Amino acid sequence: MRNPKWTSDELILTLDFYHQHFPQIPEQNSKEISELSDTLRKTQIILNKDINPKYRNINGVYMKLMNFHHINPNYSGKGLESVSQLDREIFENYEGSKDKLSLTSNRIKEIINSAEFERELQNTLDVDEDYEGQEGKILTGIHKYRERDTKIVKKKKDKVLKETGKLMCEGCNFDFNQTYGSRGEGFIECHHKKFVAEINKGEKTKLTDLIILCSNCHRMIHRKQPWLTLSELKELIEENLTTQN
Repeated sequence: MRNPKWTSDELILTLDFYHQHFPQIPEQNSKEISELSDTLRKTQIILNKDINPKYRNINGVYMKLMNFHHINPNYSGKGLESVSQLDREIFENYEGSKDKLSLTSNRIKEIINSAEFERELQNTLDVDEDYEGQEGKILTGIHKYRERDTKIVKKKKDKVLKETGKLMCEGCNFDFNQTYGSRGEGFIECHHKKFVAEINKGEKTKLTDLIILCSNCHRMIHRKQPWLTLSELKELIEENLTTQN
């Protein structure tokens, strides 16, 4: 049985390992490569996927490191040419931000080695490719779960209603109640401004960490990496409206 394609999570972990050791990548049968292989297998186990005994074994992991050699302009050799589009995207996304790469990689490792996030992960296996992006499925899954947290979302909505008397999208000013009447009353989505990788362990979500958005604006924020800030989203909307007029 052939192994599935590499995921964003696995590539982030492997690329961080690559940059931590470059230019002296450990030998294929080294303890370091073996430990990386074990970590990569955990990303699939925690997502409840059946994996075969050869899944992300030391041979496959070492080959992926050699793929990064091929992409890396600072490597004088050739590396392995069988590079995927996602390999290039992940490498290029983090080329100028290796600190964020390490932060993201360490956060993924923290999660897969902790039972703390099990419930959240079990409820977020439906993360699609648009959301997965640069942080990988594990971190983005938890991010998505927290955006759906009914308790904190209700508190945010109650606060906005008390202050403004309505639930209007902070991006485009769309009001579900105004457009759909009673069917849209009380409906709005919440977006968590902080990336999971940037949230300290044990840190609780504050209402100021959330913004309320219509479904379209929420989707547009998440559609491509890097995710848009609220101000960037509003600028994008304004620019396009100006162009159309």
